Formats: sequence, C-alpha cells, structure tokens
Amino acid sequence: MVPLIEEALSLIKPQMSISLGGGSNVAKLASAIVSQSHLNLTICTPSEATKKYCESLGLAITNTDEISHIDLAFDGCDSLDTNLNALKSNGGIHLFEKINAELADEYIILAPFQRVTKQLSPQIPLTLEIMEKALIPIQKALERLHLKHEVRLAKEIAGYARTPSGNLLIDCYSSNWDNIININSSLTQLNGVVATSFFENLVTLAITFDELGNLHKFRKED
Repeated sequence: MVPLIEEALSLIKPQMSISLGGGSNVAKLASAIVSQSHLNLTICTPSEATKKYCESLGLAITNTDEISHIDLAFDGCDSLDTNLNALKSNGGIHLFEKINAELADEYIILAPFQRVTKQLSPQIPLTLEIMEKALIPIQKALERLHLKHEVRLAKEIAGYARTPSGNLLIDCYSSNWDNIININSSLTQLNGVVATSFFENLVTLAITFDELGNLHKFRKED
C-alpha cells in the first residue's frame, strides 16, 4: 500500500461516517477500504463518479441527505495554498463537496505536494456554479471585476456543461489570486451564483506526496 493511502486509512476508525470526494487518490483510498470490512463504515460521496466506482467495488453508499454528521471527509484539489485554502474547480461539483466538508469534523485533502503553493495557482480558475437565467448579469459583473471568464462547454455534446443540479459553470481567471478572498466574497453575493470553487477555512488537514512518495502533512493550526 502506498504511504499516502496508508496514512489516510490510519485515520479511519470503526463505526465512522466518512465522505469520499473526487480524484484518483480518493479512488485508491476507496479500493483500500474494501479490505477493511471490520470498520463497519457509513460512506457517502458528493461525486457520482466516485459513487459508481465504490459500488463497483461492493461498497455501500449512503445518500448524504440521510447523514447529519460526517467524521472524516476525504477529497482532492486542484490548488492549495499554505493557509489551506483550496481551489476545487475541475470537477464542477464544488457545491456538493462543500456541503460534505461543512458536515465533517475533519476535511482532508489528498494531493501531490506540488499543488501546495504560497498563493493559489492562477492556472486554476475560480469556478462559479450559476443559474442560467443569471448568465448575462453575472458576465457583466465579471467584466467590472476585470476577470477573464468563459462558460464551460460540454465535452461530449454541443452546448454548455451542466452541474448535477442543471446549472451552468463559469471559469474565471486572474493574473494571480492574491485577492481571491475579496473577489470570492463579491461573487457569492451576486444573484444567481449558487456556489464557487474557492474553499476558505474548510480544509483541516492536507496529506501530500512528492515524486519520491514521501509524505508532507499540513494542519490548519500549523
């Protein structure tokens, strides 16, 4: 078992409720959990892809709306700063990921060490989930904020990409994210914005690994 998965698995205790988010590292953790039937876990996920994968492994998945408390929520991320703020943009399911993060005692990121930087990477967009009828006024607001942006397109069929709730995704870019907290605050107040991919003060622990497989851990209180 690789050190990252071994470390994550060591945090899981019998009878816990856990959330498994998206990404390849979370999938590896799910595979490792299969052999730990003695733990008798309640497992939920914000990701339809993870749900299908877990079910293919024989793991039972409980709907999140049937759970009032999560002990540990594991997830991946696209960029993480040294204050443990994260951008989780590529998957486009940040609304559901935030719901699970807020229900959890610990929200734990599993990611490559190179994704941890002093500031969040400007290569990763701040992604908005928005109601379609609000598209034009939100685009005008983004222009006033001098944010480059594009509505995400579906990969397989013509038209816009849709979230599980049927909403649109807008990817926003800046030359740097040194002011992302204020930008995010402004955007969340816009009518029609459902959620953003900026996770502020939610990550409690990051377990990262470098190219040699060595672990580097970051805790919120560090």
